[in-house]
Amino acid sequence: MHAHQQPGVAPHDVVREDFEWLAAGTRLRTTRVVEESILMQSVEGHAHEGHAAFRGRQYVNTTMDDIIRSLSRDPRLIAHQRQALIDDIADWLRAAIAGKATNLLIAEDAGCVLDIGLFRQVEVEPANVLRGFYVGGRRDDLDVRRRVEAKYNINIGGGHSYLVDVQQMERMNLDARKLAKGDHEDQIAHYRDVGLIIADKGDRDDFSSEHVRYLYIRHRTGGGTSDDAAMLAAGKLYGPGGAIGAFLADAVDTLEKYAARCADQDDDMAQMIGARWPELKVSDEDVMLVTYLCATPPDSEYEAPDSSLRHFIEVDRNIDQTAFESHLAYIQGRPHARMKLASEEADSEQFYRWFEERWKSVKR
Repeated sequence: MHAHQQPGVAPHDVVREDFEWLAAGTRLRTTRVVEESILMQSVEGHAHEGHAAFRGRQYVNTTMDDIIRSLSRDPRLIAHQRQALIDDIADWLRAAIAGKATNLLIAEDAGCVLDIGLFRQVEVEPANVLRGFYVGGRRDDLDVRRRVEAKYNINIGGGHSYLVDVQQMERMNLDARKLAKGDHEDQIAHYRDVGLIIADKGDRDDFSSEHVRYLYIRHRTGGGTSDDAAMLAAGKLYGPGGAIGAFLADAVDTLEKYAARCADQDDDMAQMIGARWPELKVSDEDVMLVTYLCATPPDSEYEAPDSSLRHFIEVDRNIDQTAFESHLAYIQGRPHARMKLASEEADSEQFYRWFEERWKSVKR
């Protein structure tokens, strides 16, 4: 037994076992440092769902802080490393808005964005990356989703991340899973009043209490979304640069779950693009279209995968290809090898056929 562990928090030895298993069998198309940071987040997901080394036991209150400490790492260092990756993307976007970005996704320090060496070779149109990022960042907005639901007669779930007092969470007989999976829209104001939600955003260093965590609270249950389909939809509208922009927005959305700045940074960057770049020329209809195209009907996970950042850039050793590279090739009509997507749930060719039918069904 692990009596010293807090309720719902995974034992240190199982966390280490899961991380070592992932690290030994996974190769991401990035540097080792970034790879390890992303895999730590995968361990958190495994703990919540009881997957892999957790062998069916769910530890729903396990956070990235717990994972990092179990691995004898420094949480503050990891948070700032992940924030630096986000800041590199933001810097590139600002340079593109100012007309100073090159056609390579290279950060100011001459390193590749997200430390993905492929970006030394892939040329982009900066304007289209901005457009792809804009629609990718805006599609998670709850107001956008409500308008899409009304227009297309579908149901899409959604929520936000907040700084949460976990002691108050336990007193209210809640846990991280209940907050992430439930329907809490009518309770958000109450959660603020009773001190469950401390703030919408803030710098992690300012909330040093071990009882404060940045947690996702689902406002409304509903159908899921496919980040893979979002990348294809942006690519259809704005070419390969648009697909890459949507991918970068999704990467920020993943990294911000544990970074030095606790905020909805992909939406903040999208709003920045909309406010500062007169040449955007992206209509609300286009944002709604992308949001619709990536909304997945029930029981469609085998056709429309929802890849995490890890799954997007994980190398399939049998074909030396990532899902990101496959999607980019598909958008450009270039050869790509057939592969399994997300958690081995979907077949790439089946997914592309599903998306083509969905794209054709929309009147433009």
